[in-house]
Amino acid sequence: MLNLKQQLPPLNALITFEAAARHLSFTLAANELNVTQAAVSRQIKNLEQHLGVALFNRYNRRLTLTIAAQQLLPNLLSAIALIIDSVNELTAVDTRKTVTIAATIAFTTFKLNAWLSQFMQLHPNIEVRVIATDRDVDLQREGVDLAISYGDDRSNSSLRNTFMFNDEIFPVCSPEFLDSAAIHSAELPLQVADLLQQPLLHLDEEHWRGLHYKAIDWGVWFRSQGLIPPRRLKGLKINNYPLLLQAVLKGQGIALGWRHLVSDFLDTGELIAPVTASYQSQREYYLAR
Repeated sequence: MLNLKQQLPPLNALITFEAAARHLSFTLAANELNVTQAAVSRQIKNLEQHLGVALFNRYNRRLTLTIAAQQLLPNLLSAIALIIDSVNELTAVDTRKTVTIAATIAFTTFKLNAWLSQFMQLHPNIEVRVIATDRDVDLQREGVDLAISYGDDRSNSSLRNTFMFNDEIFPVCSPEFLDSAAIHSAELPLQVADLLQQPLLHLDEEHWRGLHYKAIDWGVWFRSQGLIPPRRLKGLKINNYPLLLQAVLKGQGIALGWRHLVSDFLDTGELIAPVTASYQSQREYYLAR
């Protein structure tokens, strides 16, 4: 089998032919390539000898393409374009070895870490930097490439937003908590009103202030079910959702669960939903870039 060097004409000759064919002038091709006109003539002659065909008709200092050249040129241009695109892709990857992703602490803990493990196996040459924060992030100012954003709309014209999923919120607790003496005799699933008699765990208002969104708390959830709760609901308050879920897993009470964050715990049976009611908020998650 012939190797590539034997099969292909010299690359310099092909580049010279493309320039001469585009300009229909050896002089202009020489100027573009920063070589002499004689050098262009030699490259074209070498290419014609390699191919065994004439590429240019010469009439009184005017050049025209032969039929063979007209057949060669479009294929050559396509090949050159493909090479340029491939080089650009490789260059883009090489110059952007770090991708910065921003998400809430909870989303990073319960979802993003697992996704990143798969991503990094597929793309070992790309370094990933994660900003896990429960505050609003300015993507451009902080050099963030991708963000898992959360809000009532995704119409920010300065960003490209891709919808991911809607919010669904419902109470969750551990099986051990349901087996506790306090509610051992209660029928399951519980009624919504029964929850008011149980220790409720709260995501503190500070969490929502950092994100600049109105809280979705127990008061909002009860009202979505047609129940007006007491003005002040007692119970442990934690401003960090992963820590709040740790308290739930240890059987300290019932907290609100965001489906996308607690789904793995529900699948393993570490958490259960003591009531069937849930709240579909108008907020949604989307990928911003």
